[in-house]
Amino acid sequence: MACNCNVLITGATGYIGRRLKDRLLGHSEFTIRLLVRNKLKVRPETLPRVQVVEGDTFSPQAMEAALAGIDVAFYLIHSMGSGKNFEERDRQSAANFREACISAGVKRLVYLGGLGVKATASRHLLSRIETGEILSARPESLQTIWFRAGIIIGAGSASFEIIYNLLQKLPLMLTPKWLATRTQPVAVDDVLGLSRGGYHSQSRRRSHCGHRW
Repeated sequence: MACNCNVLITGATGYIGRRLKDRLLGHSEFTIRLLVRNKLKVRPETLPRVQVVEGDTFSPQAMEAALAGIDVAFYLIHSMGSGKNFEERDRQSAANFREACISAGVKRLVYLGGLGVKATASRHLLSRIETGEILSARPESLQTIWFRAGIIIGAGSASFEIIYNLLQKLPLMLTPKWLATRTQPVAVDDVLGLSRGGYHSQSRRRSHCGHRW
């Protein structure tokens, strides 16, 4: 894909979104736009270096403004904090964003989801899988790259901080058998590197591909 392209980051105030934005700002070929619910959550020193659109994926006007002229869109959104119906909100958000990308002529959508299979996934992971399926459901109209990661290791990661705090407070724990689950952790720098690689991939085929750690 050619350089000097326009990139939209959704979920830009989240753990991965903030770090991805900072990494891309270190490369002059990217023009960065952020879709955020609250502009005040963007660091003041960042504002002069990015374009910011306030809104979310449930606002057609905000998405139209955010996606205008965009070449690559990063989808880093989830609805876990929105209440009991977060799965339905995740589905609707993904469908809204996919259709808005197609209408705007976005060349590529990059999504970071989680590991797991539907048969045994938790509600959270099942929603992440469904989100990826929805985003990649129209390969004839939108190229979607779907990365899948396990526990992301790095200061600030929710999964990592939970484990770290448990070990600090309870170095010895008696746990149920279901906690003896093998996982595939990945360093946050590797996630960011591969996410940026999703932008630089030269494939022009309109399809989705899943990458697992």
